[in-house]
Amino acid sequence: MGISIKNEEVEALARQLASRHGKGLTEIVHDALREKAAREAAEPTLWEKLAPIHAELAKAGSTGLVADKAFYDEINGEKERL
Repeated sequence: MGISIKNEEVEALARQLASRHGKGLTEIVHDALREKAAREAAEPTLWEKLAPIHAELAKAGSTGLVADKAFYDEINGEKERL
């Protein structure tokens, strides 16, 4: 399998890190991707971040108002067209 890096900056960074750490390009790319995946896995998902907000909104309950076309027309200053 192969991968072709067509970005000069990415290639230069990979070569710089490989040289600095005495590793090959494949190992450097592998390490970087593994570290990035681990960091992302440790971060809460968007749904986990939004859960407290959702819970707070759920406490408020329903207003009973209907958000239909007429509602949006009214708040946008549009009159019903007949």
